[in-house]
Amino acid sequence: MSVDTHAHTNPHHEHPDVVGSRNRLGVILLIVADVAFALSMMFTYFYLKAQNVNDMWLPKADGDNPAVLPISSASAWKITAVAAVGLIAHFIALRSVRKGNQSGLKTFGLVAFLLSLVALALQIQQFGAVPFNFDKGAYVSCWYMFAILNTVHLILTGFISLGNWNRSRLGLYKPDHWHVDIVNVWWIWMVLSSLLGAFALSFT
Repeated sequence: MSVDTHAHTNPHHEHPDVVGSRNRLGVILLIVADVAFALSMMFTYFYLKAQNVNDMWLPKADGDNPAVLPISSASAWKITAVAAVGLIAHFIALRSVRKGNQSGLKTFGLVAFLLSLVALALQIQQFGAVPFNFDKGAYVSCWYMFAILNTVHLILTGFISLGNWNRSRLGLYKPDHWHVDIVNVWWIWMVLSSLLGAFALSFT
């Protein structure tokens, strides 16, 4: 009796499209939870602004502390604009790999990664530029809440964009590219989240 030594197809192996679809669903569910958190922050911001309990939205000057003044939202819009350009670059990378253009995927994937770092650097720089501490009223607390969330989003975006570019550099997206699709979904939400924060901070 002979023994078949040839490799057999793994009956548990799933098609890459099936795996990709399940992972996209997981990312979408994560984003849904993040959307709920971001919207609750928006509600908190405008609710506290409207209530202004004991004039603690922007505390006035007293004997020990100067008045807390709002800062311009221009820097938040600048960060959002850089992130939006990064999203465009990543979308071009995705469109390139859909057409089988590996060079375009690597080039624009790298551009998207670098722009995520630029946006992150601008966000970190903003922390050092604000003229107040965390405990100086409701507006300040909300400002830090938006800034910290945006920082976390940008760190995650930079990390996954680096992985995306490195995998494309190694040619791992030639058979399929569902990872790039997933990262693009995250990029879209990150930019929308940054946009929401910039919008809210425009109203003081």
